[in-house]
Amino acid sequence: MMHKLFFNPRKLIPGVLLFLVSQAAWAQVGLGVAPPRFELVLVPGKSTTENVAVFSKNTPDQQIAVSIVDWINRPDGSLIVLPEGTAKYSASGWISANLDPFALERDSAHSIRFSVTTPSDSALEGSYWAALAFTTQPKPVNRKGIVALMRMRALAIVYVTIQGTEKPAAALQGVSLVTAKEGGRKLVADVVNKGNVYLRLNGELRFVNAKGEVVKRAPLPERVLLRDGLVRYELPVPADLPEDVVLAAIEIQPQGPAKSYGGPPLYGEVDLK
Repeated sequence: MMHKLFFNPRKLIPGVLLFLVSQAAWAQVGLGVAPPRFELVLVPGKSTTENVAVFSKNTPDQQIAVSIVDWINRPDGSLIVLPEGTAKYSASGWISANLDPFALERDSAHSIRFSVTTPSDSALEGSYWAALAFTTQPKPVNRKGIVALMRMRALAIVYVTIQGTEKPAAALQGVSLVTAKEGGRKLVADVVNKGNVYLRLNGELRFVNAKGEVVKRAPLPERVLLRDGLVRYELPVPADLPEDVVLAAIEIQPQGPAKSYGGPPLYGEVDLK
């Protein structure tokens, strides 16, 4: 019996080379964009023109469809692609590009020029976003009785922030210690956006002993916190911590659009004993 596998391109990581592998023995193939994101700061009624390169790796010649889409983040960081114009803070209507399909040869690159024009609307404030999506035509692949319908999609994320209206603000809604389903313990920390711009979150997790000494540090994975959004960190507690460790502390430094000020650091801690 032949089985079919279908790849869902709605869930993906923006900008990075996307590998699709149905079996370990299959060759890796990929589609990517550079740069992976554009962080634009404009006043209402202004335009800018940018270029994005679409490239392939170890893929046969492909026909690439071009579209403009919206997207949102789940609390766990996964990205969901939405139809154009459906997100609350959509910038998709501000983007103009040639949406004609193009041929992309194996291990080659293709440049796309696009423009972003903000409306002449004094009510605009904060950050908006959308993406240029580059999608291959689905192709059936047969390997050892398994038929996979393969389609790849890469996103070039576009953020647009209205200059002079930025109000960055975020809050850490406590840190809790829970038992993980897979065993062991983990720290859960929720960060909410209380401002009007997206934020890029970086930080550190520290484990402190009874003397107040930091005995172990671990960097937090970088996350994007959208307007009205929530980021949830789920961080495993190492099983090999010294016995005198009594506290876990988390520090997060928000960064605003285009590396601007994102607000004061966020602190939280939880007792491990």
